[in-house]
Amino acid sequence: MTSRASDNNKVYACAIQNDSDSDIHVVLTYAGIPDVRGDIKQTRVEQDVPKGQRKYIYQRLVTRPTSNIIEVIERLDVTKANGGKLELKAPFAGVKGRVTEWVFVVNNTEIKSGESKK
Repeated sequence: MTSRASDNNKVYACAIQNDSDSDIHVVLTYAGIPDVRGDIKQTRVEQDVPKGQRKYIYQRLVTRPTSNIIEVIERLDVTKANGGKLELKAPFAGVKGRVTEWVFVVNNTEIKSGESKK
């Protein structure tokens, strides 16, 4: 099986910077991971981010009897205070390699894939 270059470009943890004109509600969806029965479990994390602020989403670890799996952020859905919605799906622009300190910037019209905080 051939590996695509984007298969190695993953975001494990990030910051959400709210540069929009209002508070936002962010839902991050992680790539599905099979549980012990083989059923796919997809984690969702929700975070409110007030206007002008930055919130951090920490790396998530799934523990299995024989290994640990780091969850990969697959999608961001943003709901603005006025009910407007924005979304951004992987692969995220600019991500090179596996990163744990990525920044996503939300403005009034889009979610921008930023750069590593390092």
